[in-house]
Amino acid sequence: MVGFLLLLNQLICKFSTLVRDILEEVFPTIAGRVFSAIQRVVDSSVTETNTEEIRELQELQKTLYTFLHVIATHDLSSVFLSPRSRDYLTSIMQLLLHTSCHHKDIVTRKACVQIFIKLIKDWCAKSSGEEKVPGFKSFIIETFATNCCLYSVLDKSFEFGDANTLVLFGEIVLAQKVMYEKFGDDFLVHFVSKGFPSPQNLAEQYCQKLKGNDIKALRSYYQSLIEHLRVQQNGSL
Repeated sequence: MVGFLLLLNQLICKFSTLVRDILEEVFPTIAGRVFSAIQRVVDSSVTETNTEEIRELQELQKTLYTFLHVIATHDLSSVFLSPRSRDYLTSIMQLLLHTSCHHKDIVTRKACVQIFIKLIKDWCAKSSGEEKVPGFKSFIIETFATNCCLYSVLDKSFEFGDANTLVLFGEIVLAQKVMYEKFGDDFLVHFVSKGFPSPQNLAEQYCQKLKGNDIKALRSYYQSLIEHLRVQQNGSL
């Protein structure tokens, strides 16, 4: 399966949207088999004695992330929404969410955040019209934003001194910018209410930076804000 996914990645990179019909045909089968297989990474039936099997399943999972990233970044996210593929949409979102927040490989986490950014751009309109993917907007605002863009970076394991982590942080900040552009105050009010208990000026400064056009200034301020919130957390323990 890994070899097949790698072949599909090459085809997508070369032909882009020309392979849409092929992908829509094979994606449900791929998703079914891969999700069934990678579940065994955390399943109790895979014991420590099966280290080779675990390694192979982890390699399959890593290849899956690349596959999903290639699909999303080559204007093929509609493949996830085809009638036969929609059954796997929730599983895909939950996998991407967990990985973007907790995966030990920072580069993999970054790829998952980039997928979310592309899906938000593709599936969410700026106006408050009918949702292209019902429930996706609320999932992004209530779950992805708070868990990935706030709680995961508040964790001390998120090390700002690491170069790869800083690149990931840049994508997380960009995600906030994209969410504000798409959802406006729906995103902003919820995010601020979850993340900035006090003082009020912290929230006001964040809103000001988010609404501005200087992404570097936003990134710098958000890093200092996270470091401040970490100190607050320590004081409340």
